[in-house]
Amino acid sequence: MQGISTMKGYLKANNTWLFFLGICFSLFFTCKVSAQSPLPDTISNLWTAYRNTTDDSTRVTCLSQLAYFYNEYLEDWVISDSIADAAIRIAEKSHRPALQILAYNKYLESTLGESDFYYPKAMDYSRKAIQISKAVNNVPLMWLTKRNLAGLLLSVGNSEDALTVSYETRWLAAVMNDPAKIAESYLYVGSSREGLKKKIEAVREYQKSTSMAEKIGDLKLRRKCYSKLSSFYTEAMLYEEAVRYNSMAAKLISEAKPIDSLALMWSRYNLQLITVRQKQLLAKQDVREIIDYAIRTGNDRLKAGEFALYRKNLLDSDTVNMLFSFYAVDYPVEFANLYLTDPEMYYRLKAYFTEYENKPDSAHYYFRQAEMLVRYEPGKEAIYWSNFYNRYGEFLVRHGHKAEAIEKFKLAYKNSISVKTQFKYDYLLVASRNLERLYAELGDYRNAWHYASVKLRISDSISSDAKKDQVMAENVKQQQAKQEAESERDRQKIRQGKNESNMLAGGVVFFIIVSLLVFRNYRNQKRLNGLLDEAKKQSDVLLLNILPYDTAEELKSKGRASAKRFDQVTVMFTDFKNFTQASERMSAEELVNEINFYYSEFDNIISRHNIEKIKIIGDSYMCAGGLPVANDSHAHDVVQAAIDLQEFMIAQRDERSEKGKPFFELRIGIHTGPVVAGIVGLKKFAYDIWGDTVNTASRMENTGEPNKINISGETFERVKDRFCCIYRGKVAAKHKGEIDMYFVEPLA
Repeated sequence: MQGISTMKGYLKANNTWLFFLGICFSLFFTCKVSAQSPLPDTISNLWTAYRNTTDDSTRVTCLSQLAYFYNEYLEDWVISDSIADAAIRIAEKSHRPALQILAYNKYLESTLGESDFYYPKAMDYSRKAIQISKAVNNVPLMWLTKRNLAGLLLSVGNSEDALTVSYETRWLAAVMNDPAKIAESYLYVGSSREGLKKKIEAVREYQKSTSMAEKIGDLKLRRKCYSKLSSFYTEAMLYEEAVRYNSMAAKLISEAKPIDSLALMWSRYNLQLITVRQKQLLAKQDVREIIDYAIRTGNDRLKAGEFALYRKNLLDSDTVNMLFSFYAVDYPVEFANLYLTDPEMYYRLKAYFTEYENKPDSAHYYFRQAEMLVRYEPGKEAIYWSNFYNRYGEFLVRHGHKAEAIEKFKLAYKNSISVKTQFKYDYLLVASRNLERLYAELGDYRNAWHYASVKLRISDSISSDAKKDQVMAENVKQQQAKQEAESERDRQKIRQGKNESNMLAGGVVFFIIVSLLVFRNYRNQKRLNGLLDEAKKQSDVLLLNILPYDTAEELKSKGRASAKRFDQVTVMFTDFKNFTQASERMSAEELVNEINFYYSEFDNIISRHNIEKIKIIGDSYMCAGGLPVANDSHAHDVVQAAIDLQEFMIAQRDERSEKGKPFFELRIGIHTGPVVAGIVGLKKFAYDIWGDTVNTASRMENTGEPNKINISGETFERVKDRFCCIYRGKVAAKHKGEIDMYFVEPLA
């Protein structure tokens, strides 16, 4: 993991040389993608092409495609963003308008999956692309920019502006008289109308696009149209049509060579989503096939999505026993990994499972642990919070905690109000129904009447929406029947043309057979070459797991690695109070387990804040922000991580104190300044840092206090705008004289 974070840092620096090294290092990840996927060869070929050219157009094209693959297949949006930015820098330096417009658009396409995070930057690039397109009067690139801008606006829910841009896109496509671009423009107009709740108009636009795509024989566009219609009919609860179009899209994926196995698996996932919407139980074998594929290829997004879908399916059907068996028997390792990757979900599942095992007290404990984590995740959607508190409340009711259950259902109700999807009323109804019943049982009839009236209004809204959906569904079906009739007439014309062309097919068969034989020999030779390359890759991977990529490469080529100076980093030391005395009361095994527990959580916390772990010296933990690649946020990152560390330690102290168990208290010291970084030794290499800054940071920890964060004046100057700091005055530090020191106070 240290190597991965190092690579991300290099890419963020926008330094071309470091960028090259980061890409080389990351290539070994591509071996985790299925052999059916074209990804490994594609990335390797793009990288080779990039290195072997000085042509700016080729370089921008290669980087843009690499950014797309890192987003779509390797799911690393940080690297994708950095690669796309590097392509833009090259294009801007070339002063070639068309190349700049292309680079801006490739950024929009490669970061669309994370548009919420990258939205301001993406909007800025789209504006630049539009300005240049107008200046040079390049209609095709103006169309491309408008299309991507419409997609960007749709991804953040701005359907009104997206509709305006989509109309402009369609007009530009008509000016070019390009049927494929006209058909794709209809898709964006349809998506904008769907976002504005104009479903009849939306499906008409989708069907126009589909009809045109089928006429011109554009397989990629047809697949996009079928997928869009499947998604539309799923939301419209016309599940038969949703399944039909999903199958049509899957067929096109299967017929393409080579098969995009990842796209095929997502198609199967979408089919399962339709099944879940119909409140039917998923087939366990299908679920296992998708999860096993995701694990085998390292696709964390697909794996997480499939696990989440199956969890919801089993919990909604009250089959906790099946969910327990699924994790305990089929995927115990994945369940254990949840503790590190998604601790909130881990505790939720532990709550369900311990209740299933008839351990309600333990289940209550795990629900409380999950709730603590949910509260500190502001990025969670309201629907997630509402679902959690409804399930928590139902658990409390089952075990007689009615007063506490009321508070949880109130939280579920409050969060449900801000839900923006069609499932809003479902969650509101569950919360209000339970609140009505509990208040009535407790004799609080005033509140019971209030939530009874709320429940009635919600039921009326659901009934009204159901009627509207039914009318809309009938209209959509009529529109679909009309479109099918037109499509059938077009297909008859196509079949007539095919009958004439079949007469020429006999002469082509022999050519195809010869081509297949040549292709098979080529593929076998390619496989043998791959086996030879694999042995070298494996030896390189071992070294890359220990050192940053550029350091490892320098070490391999020169037999040594030179140190590097960083002008500004922020160094943090932590130390456990009374560790020696406490360790004397523990066995060796207990001591190791305790230290491992605390330092594992420390690793998780600093990783969230982009901080590099340096080393552990006994009970002292050392880390630094702002390296191995410099950044401007290192002081803020380290101080925020320190606050999180103290909160974790205080929570552990309170919990263990209640149970009469021993606990530790933590001193933290932080200082900002220059350091030198590099590797030490000839065997068992270690990445380390040196300099007066390190010594001063250590003194800050020595002169600190338990449960406090002691920072120097240099660090204070960089964080005073964000954190509340209490001046301690000038404090004497060993071998340093008097130093200005401050205690950081966590914000309430």
